[in-house]
Amino acid sequence: MHDVNEPTPTPPAAAPETARPRRRWLAALVYALAGVGVLALALAAVAYYRHVEEERKPKRATIDESKVIDNVMGATYGKYSDTKQGWLYVDDDNVTYLMRVVQQAKVPGGPDGDELYFMASGAAVGGTKDVAYGVFRVRPTHPYDGTLRQSSVRAHYSSPTAVRADQVRLEAFGEHLWGWVIKTQRINDHEEGGAVTTMNTVIAPHGDQLAYLGEFIAARKETPTESCKAAKAAWDEFWRLAEEDFEQVEGVGPPLRCDNRRWTYRIGTAVGNTPAPITVTLGGTQDGQPVKSRSWKLKFDPKSSGYVIPKELQLPQSEGGEE
Repeated sequence: MHDVNEPTPTPPAAAPETARPRRRWLAALVYALAGVGVLALALAAVAYYRHVEEERKPKRATIDESKVIDNVMGATYGKYSDTKQGWLYVDDDNVTYLMRVVQQAKVPGGPDGDELYFMASGAAVGGTKDVAYGVFRVRPTHPYDGTLRQSSVRAHYSSPTAVRADQVRLEAFGEHLWGWVIKTQRINDHEEGGAVTTMNTVIAPHGDQLAYLGEFIAARKETPTESCKAAKAAWDEFWRLAEEDFEQVEGVGPPLRCDNRRWTYRIGTAVGNTPAPITVTLGGTQDGQPVKSRSWKLKFDPKSSGYVIPKELQLPQSEGGEE
């Protein structure tokens, strides 16, 4: 039995209430910092991977026009002549031409970057009535691997002058289809010096290559020495004799008649990449009188991979009544 005067024992003091929550907060902070560190490492790894992939992936092509043209012209036509200011090209017939670039256009926005279209033309150095020209398309490989590819069409024909810059037009034949309309002046051996025929030559991409899509007349110029009335009478008499007995005029070319006709063209609305139709309209004068206006619509034929050209718009031949 306890003495009533014995003091009652004091119970032990309770632990502070803030100790356990503080440890929980510190643990949460450690876990949060660790999570942030892992996330930062992951983001850094993703960024590095993307950087490596971008470095491996070729960028869109940007064409340096001067550099590309110099390389293509040198490979095609030989060494550039500083004194002649052009490329001296010797063909398979040993005829030398002085080639110069007369047209160039860079088309941006292609699927893999820039595309470059340019044309070169030159007349024979030796004084002969020979002309050469070449059209070139340079574009990125697809898919782009850092290199360029080219396609071209080259031609020779008889003419007094080379193709000039104002005789070349780069036209939109489709939504993403560009091509040339080139005016080439032609002469024929049987004609006298007063007759010149100008033709529109259409060249455009076909598949991976460039191709001729058609040729139609652009102008006809004849300037006889006599009056238009007298020249027409002589022209009619020539073909009358030819129809009676061709031996009467054999070896003699038809006389000139007054002729100053022009055939203008207009390219229709492009739908997709099928070459758009071309409307050709006749105007000018013949035999000193205005000609009756007339139009033709040239349509592209996928089977022949070219425009259907009616006879009236083809290169004139030495046949009676073809005019």
